Parts: sequence; C-alpha cells; structure tokens
Amino acid sequence: MANGLIVDKAFRSYIRSLIREHGIGLEEEVYCVVETGKDYELPSDEYALIRGPEIMLTCSIRGVKGQVFTVSPHGFKGTVSKVLEMDLGSYSGRSIFYAFSNALLRLLGYVDKTLHCRGDEPIKCGFKLYEKLARDNGIVLHIGYQPGHVMVLSHYLRDNLLVTDLRSDTIWCVKHGRLVYDGVYNDIYLSMADTILVTASSVVNKTFWDIVSKAYMLKKKIIVYGVSAPALIYFINKYMGLKLDSFCPYAR
Repeated sequence: MANGLIVDKAFRSYIRSLIREHGIGLEEEVYCVVETGKDYELPSDEYALIRGPEIMLTCSIRGVKGQVFTVSPHGFKGTVSKVLEMDLGSYSGRSIFYAFSNALLRLLGYVDKTLHCRGDEPIKCGFKLYEKLARDNGIVLHIGYQPGHVMVLSHYLRDNLLVTDLRSDTIWCVKHGRLVYDGVYNDIYLSMADTILVTASSVVNKTFWDIVSKAYMLKKKIIVYGVSAPALIYFINKYMGLKLDSFCPYAR
C-alpha cells in the first residue's frame, strides 16, 4: 500500500487537475487566518482549540472556507499557485494546503461541512458517535483526545474503549474514567481494537496514513472524525479503493 508521501503527491496532483478542469485561475487569491478556541465558545478548556497547542487555520477562496487543526498556524495571503507549491513536509505548508483543499472541494460541490462546530455541539457529537457505534462495535480505539467523545463513550463502552493522544500533558492521565495512552504506541492498540476512530487532524501532523494503512491491513473498521480532512477522504474513497467513513455531524 502507498506511503504517506506518495499519497500527498497524488492528492496534490488531483487538486491541480481540479483547478485546471474547473478553470480556477492560478493567480486567484487565497486567504488563511488563525482562530482560537475562544472563537467557538467550546464547553470547557479541555478542548484542543483552547488548551493548545493546536489552533484552527481557516482558508478561503472565492469566499468559501475550509479548515484544519494545526500546531503550526500561520496566516497567509497569496495565490492559488503559491498554495500548490507549499512544502508538504512542513506542518505550516501542510496546514495551508489541506485547509485550502477543503475549501476548494467545497467550492466545487464535492464536499460540505468543512467548518468546526460550536458551543456544546462537541458533546452532542459524542452522543451521535455512540449511536453510530452502538451495534457490533467491539473494542473501540479513539485516536486523539476529544473530551466530548471520550466523556460519552467512556460512560457507555467502559472497558471496551481505548484512548490515545500525543500531548505530553494528556497521556497517562485519567480522563472521564479512561487512562489516555501514548499515541506513539498506536500500533499496539490498533491490533487490540475492532473499530478505529482517527482524528482528521492527523492529516496535518503526518500520522494519518500510517494509522489508516495499518488499520486497513488489519481489516479494522475505520472512522475519521473532524473537519481537517473531507477533501482527502473524498479523494481516497474515490480513487484509492478504500472506503473511509467520515464523521462530523455538527460541522458547518
């Protein structure tokens, strides 16, 4: 199966082809701005947008917006051509490129729901997620600490829930009754679980494809949650022979 670098290159080629096909000018302007959790009125400071270091990057083209979570947020004002030349080996370049891609595919009508939810919707999302998992979910591995999800799932799934994260101040802590394991060892937990919930922000931090490809090879059920990857998921499902389930019911 292709590695992450190959997928990045294939996806960028796909974005270039869409731009040619739909007559998007290479000199059209793209704007990217940084937003914090305070802009979203989230229910507690447990959420990544508030506690950091992840921040939301919002990119727009022709007034249509797409977002990603990123640990390397940089505002940007430039052309489509400049976005296409971004260094996908850097977090800042990936952030701008993937946020732009989400906005572009929304502009073209291929995806929707590219903007983060607000208020208490992350908690409501946890209940929606449990409803989705309620039948034959087996052991669930939740990659990425999303407090609303973990609060609800830990209550209902109990010992059938595993949670991992990469933050040093989150791992090995008990959150809503669940010990959060170190995401560095996701390979171990992948083998133990039946259903894998993958945070879409892993697209930006470059861990996404390693997780998804291993889960796929192990024949696990894969669900990608969050707003950072609708464009990439669309591409993977349509052109790479995988069928990734995307979950972000309260996104806009």
